[in-house]
Formats: sequence, structure tokens, C-alpha cells
Amino acid sequence: MYLTFAPRNILQIDDARIVFRNFKGIASKFNNEGERNFAVVIPDQEIADALLNDKNQFGASWNVRIKAPKDGGDMPFIYLPVKVRFNERGPKIFLISGNHRTELKEDTVGILDDIDIRSIDMDIRPYDGEGAMGPFRSAYLQSMEVIQEVDRFTARYAAEEHPEE
Repeated sequence: MYLTFAPRNILQIDDARIVFRNFKGIASKFNNEGERNFAVVIPDQEIADALLNDKNQFGASWNVRIKAPKDGGDMPFIYLPVKVRFNERGPKIFLISGNHRTELKEDTVGILDDIDIRSIDMDIRPYDGEGAMGPFRSAYLQSMEVIQEVDRFTARYAAEEHPEE
């Protein structure tokens, strides 16, 4: 994972790994119906510290979560929850599958819950505020490119169906 702090507090993350995918917005004990989200795995403490030290005007940092290791010698599991909300500002999400590029919209983005992913690059924007619980910073997906891992049979049959590509 490569992280860049870009202008306007945008996080540019290349070669990300994501977990807890809920692009469909399915209700669960961790999620309300209609709330789309996922989490970016933070691979090391150095990146986690950089995110925690990046404070907004209210003094809040990125909402990095750290789960204690199950075994004493293991590393903690560190991640950043990211919300996906479609409006006039985006997000722009592109799925690359073989030679095909598709822009995913609100009604098609749920496919990301079910595919094998080779790589992901994304930009995350902050939403900063101060509420009843104090200052906060939430992470929202601004744009994303997802490259699907296509198995050899899918690639073979796609080539047969579309030989001009």
C-alpha cells in the first residue's frame, strides 16, 4: 500500500487491500440497511500513526481502528472504515475486468462484494465536523479503480465472444 496526503486532505491510496465489503448496503449487526461501506487495511503502525497524527481543524484525526491480536505474538489488525455515499459529488468507481472498463453506479456497485480483486487504487476525502460526541473525521470514498482478478476460463470465453478486442 502506498499512501499520499494530497491537497484538500485527500488520501490517495494505491495498491490498497479492502475488507468488510458492503457495497450493496445490506443490513447486519454492524451496518444499517442502505449504508454502503468497506475498510482499508492499514499494513503497518507507521502508516497508522501518520493517519492518527493528521488532525483536522477541530483536533480529530482519521478514524483508524485497531483490533488487538488474537495471539500474543501477532500484529494488531489495523483498518480505516470508509463510507460510500452516492450524490452529485461522486464517487466515481471504475471496474476493470480483462479489457473492459465499466463505471459503476449506485445500482451496480454491489458487484464489488462478490468479485475477486487483483488491485485497488482510491482517493478518500474527509468529512470533518464537531458533534455531540466531540470533533470527528469520517472517511468517504471519492474515486476508485478496481482491477478484477479474471480466471483463465473467463478470459478465454470473453476473447471468444469479443474477438475484436
